[in-house]
Amino acid sequence: MTGAEAVAKCLKAQGVECVFGIRGLHITPVATAAKRYGIRFIEVRNEQSAAFMADAYARVTGRVGVALAGTGAGAAATTIGIQEAFCSSSPVLLLASQIEQAHLHRGWGDVHEVKDQHGLMSSVTEACYDVKTASDIPHCLHEIFSRMQNERSRPYGFEIAADILKEELAAPFSYQPAARTLKLPDERRMEEAVERIAQARRPIIYAGGGAIASGAGNVIERLAELLNAPVLTSIKGKGTIPEAHDLSLGNLATEEPVRSLLDKADLAIVIGTRFSNRSTGKWSLRLPPRWVRVDLDQRQFGQTHPHIQGRDVVELVGDSCATLQVILGRLEKRLPPPRGFERSEVIGAKRRVVESVKAQYCPEVTLLEDIRRVIRRDAIVANDSTVAAYWTRRYFEVYEPRTFLWAMGSGTIGFGLPAAIGAKLAKPDSQVLALCGDGGFLFSCQELATAVKHRLAIVVLLFNDNAFGVVDYAERKAGQLFGDEALSNPDFIALAKSFGADAERVDSLEQIGAVVETAFARNRLTVVEVPVTLHPPPDLA
Repeated sequence: MTGAEAVAKCLKAQGVECVFGIRGLHITPVATAAKRYGIRFIEVRNEQSAAFMADAYARVTGRVGVALAGTGAGAAATTIGIQEAFCSSSPVLLLASQIEQAHLHRGWGDVHEVKDQHGLMSSVTEACYDVKTASDIPHCLHEIFSRMQNERSRPYGFEIAADILKEELAAPFSYQPAARTLKLPDERRMEEAVERIAQARRPIIYAGGGAIASGAGNVIERLAELLNAPVLTSIKGKGTIPEAHDLSLGNLATEEPVRSLLDKADLAIVIGTRFSNRSTGKWSLRLPPRWVRVDLDQRQFGQTHPHIQGRDVVELVGDSCATLQVILGRLEKRLPPPRGFERSEVIGAKRRVVESVKAQYCPEVTLLEDIRRVIRRDAIVANDSTVAAYWTRRYFEVYEPRTFLWAMGSGTIGFGLPAAIGAKLAKPDSQVLALCGDGGFLFSCQELATAVKHRLAIVVLLFNDNAFGVVDYAERKAGQLFGDEALSNPDFIALAKSFGADAERVDSLEQIGAVVETAFARNRLTVVEVPVTLHPPPDLA
């Protein structure tokens, strides 16, 4: 068995069903072996897209997404997507080839040689591994998968020299799949947390991406209902509980009616979040000073922005779902009759937010409502970094976990279309909608060819304002536009059709609901151009 075959066999044993990449000169043996072992290989048109697709696949399934990259240029091209996966805590494995071991660091000008590929990959991953012999591959991959499943979700790199991929294993192949072991907090801390929650009169819950990663949605919903506690989320936590729930306030924590509600709270139960800039309105979120905080990554407790950090915190290091199940069970046995917030208070605060925003920005809010009305509850929305996506992060209701994909971490553009492709390959029976701007769409429009090849019925809403809209808005606000910022765009309808996609143009936002509904019923890849300039949401205005 060769090193490449060992890699493929380890992936197969670990349950990997799909890998994304391009068959670069050195990495081709891995792609070939993967296909022989029944792993689907999705050949993309740019390695950056492979990383985005693997990221989306991981977010939607909760399993590891795998990207293949050739030596040098291929590995370098993935770094933007892998950086996004790191910032958004997605379990992505980047498998990259390397020049032969004997040629490393010689400067001989070997094909695809770069100065420090290992360092390049290390800079955007939790860790980058390499091996000295083919026989080391199973142990190395086992360690990577074990860390992915038992530590905070992050991307990892695995760099394999071309000669090792061809080398025969010196020992019989043996691989035991890595398993997940649920981590629970210290018992003393756990009891302290239960006591603190039981004594609270008006607790609130704030859930982030870690809550979704651990599958804690159901237990958070039950805890919220037991405590009559409003549930707020980060952007990445949207959908932890259905945002139509009476106790859900989604990502509205910095809106004035919700701020007034939070002023009455005496405890925050904080679950799996780092309180990022975007999720907290540039760290303007204000929670009560007393917290119970659950996170798998102990390092996060010391990294919270000082404007956000609670002053009296019980810190629980453990899996969010398992930890909250224990807490809920103990509270159910000892809690007196529920106090908490009246549901009418929570519903009223949310209604006032929506009414206030809609009064100022009726077309934009109505657009989100129209989209929500015509897609299924479990439809997946892949947001590129565009003005429309800045609206969805707060005002678009999400009903299921793992259905709202946002370039949360690095804020890159070009994420939307490849993320939608990765999501559709992960969940072929789900509706998948991509929200793109004209600027970001041209970063990855070549992946229409990938979607057509694999007959992926995705709907792309392409908002065309002939600009990098968010950037231009900020520059206009600062009085720094020079008149040459408008983008020169192609005919997007002709472009999409040239790839084999269906395409049409709508003239007004009022048409979008019906057009999206028809496009999903048609069940084909469809690009809908919307040549309309949207106002930025009030937190940007």
